[in-house]
Amino acid sequence: MALVAWAVMPCHFIGGLIQAKSAKGFSGDYVAVHHELVALTSEAATNIKTVASFCYEEHILGKARRSLEVPKRNSRRESVKFGIIQGISLCLWNIAHAVALWYTTILVERHQASFKNGIRAYQIFSLTVPSITELWTLIPMVITAMNILTPAFQTLDRKTGIKPDVPENENLRRISGMVEFQNVKFIYPTRPDVLVLRNFSLRLEFGTKVTLVGPSGAGKSSILALVLRYYDPLGGKVLIDGKDVREYNLRMLRAQIGVVQQEPLLFNSSLRANICYGNDTATEAEIEEAARQANIHDFIGGFPEGYNTGVGEKGCQLSGGQKQRIAIARTLLKRPAILLLDEATSALDAESGRTVIRVLERATMAGEGGFLSRTTQITVAHRLSTIVKSDTIIVMDKGEIMETGDHTALIRSGGIYTRLFELQNLKD
Repeated sequence: MALVAWAVMPCHFIGGLIQAKSAKGFSGDYVAVHHELVALTSEAATNIKTVASFCYEEHILGKARRSLEVPKRNSRRESVKFGIIQGISLCLWNIAHAVALWYTTILVERHQASFKNGIRAYQIFSLTVPSITELWTLIPMVITAMNILTPAFQTLDRKTGIKPDVPENENLRRISGMVEFQNVKFIYPTRPDVLVLRNFSLRLEFGTKVTLVGPSGAGKSSILALVLRYYDPLGGKVLIDGKDVREYNLRMLRAQIGVVQQEPLLFNSSLRANICYGNDTATEAEIEEAARQANIHDFIGGFPEGYNTGVGEKGCQLSGGQKQRIAIARTLLKRPAILLLDEATSALDAESGRTVIRVLERATMAGEGGFLSRTTQITVAHRLSTIVKSDTIIVMDKGEIMETGDHTALIRSGGIYTRLFELQNLKD
């Protein structure tokens, strides 16, 4: 009886192998469809105000339905195929039982086994063999788990070329803030065919105010990204205080660089926590002083909970100008040696913009009010009226420097900067 049981075991395993192979493809298709639909849903939910303002709800729903049409047809075909294979597997399973039960009757008829022993042997077979073969039913679940975990493990195993803690034991004192670019050539990894900066050379002395202007795509924001070492240049060097940024401990270096982006991101916590995000040791007086310099102390005082007021997810409880000023206060409290401003006043009204500009002007003056030390300020701006007091204005186009000078000299030159300034004045 045992020999017969093992003889029909291949029927179970063959059916299980076919079923597992079919289940792998079926599960993979389902996961791919799931990812696409989740991405679409997440994008629509994140930008729900934009979707609603353009009355695009039905368009999004239609796009979701269309994205599922082809996978639906494929799933139907795969389901039929999977059902047939499942039927064949169960057929082989029942054939194996039928053969075992038939052989049991032969043994009893020939008096080679008693009825009691024959049924015992058959029951052992009927319970043991299916238990082994039913392990195959877990294969789709295992495959699904592998499909989910594989991208996570790929992310964890990915090696970065920019290591933030190398060298580990560097004792970095406060940097002066002198920045220099030497024949820098740069492209974004996701756009290898587009050269952003070509042989870009520039030297910025510490304590100066430098503004980068030019059309979109000129490479202005890329310069800020290279100073922060979000990327490494393809060629040339980026130096801070005469030392290549690749030789600094990146965490210690970034701790002395302040950034205000065009679209600041706030965390779902209190106003106080967002302001002192880069300086956990700041006192209450320092937080309030930073808020005053960023012109937000008065409106914070108007909230019932003051600095303990929550800002909501991504700062949704605040206006764009309020979020921008909180980001500026957060950066000022960090006391950076290098201040990077990427359209920092773009979301501000005229009065708040002028106030913030005066604060940022004081940031580059030694010992002004004792709050900030001498700071190198690099600004990316499109609103030229806010940069007339910059020490140096650099006009860029297609990754190259086209003009350099202060506002007065550039206006007299009659070049690109003059045309941009006159065009903005006409619009105003």
